[in-house]
Amino acid sequence: MRNIGLIIVLCIFSCQNTDSETSQLSNEKAISELVTKADVEALKYTDYIADPKVEKAISAWTKYDELSNVILDVKSGNLSFFKANQQIVATLNNELKSTIPDAIASPLILSRVIAVETKMFKLEGVINLSAPTKEAILETVKELLVAFSNLNLQMNKQIEKESQRIQKPY
Repeated sequence: MRNIGLIIVLCIFSCQNTDSETSQLSNEKAISELVTKADVEALKYTDYIADPKVEKAISAWTKYDELSNVILDVKSGNLSFFKANQQIVATLNNELKSTIPDAIASPLILSRVIAVETKMFKLEGVINLSAPTKEAILETVKELLVAFSNLNLQMNKQIEKESQRIQKPY
């Protein structure tokens, strides 16, 4: 009699876990169906990419490469990186800030990295809502893409400014 009660209790708990896993999987599927690559491509913003000189200066910045891959996924409509990955998102952002190469390290670059961090956390928060709307997700995706584009633009400007040889008249 005691074993039957234990089996019933275990069955109830295992059924509850399956239901929550099923709802999580359906929520992930719903987000991937809610926002498509075409939706993201339809967003209007200026997309700056890193200049070859910048790419050379940041070639050892592996966290930037990880961020670029996340951004490429976002541009293709794949938002799975942000679904229930709060710790991974936080770790990427912390390591991104702490590993800025000396060649581009400046308060301007750090502020752009922090802006990207803020938008990543915002997107992660919106995606993990119980019922996110397409408009809210797309607005936040656009904000993240603009912040990343601005980071690239600022790195381009900084490297360009440093490469200029301006002679001052005396």
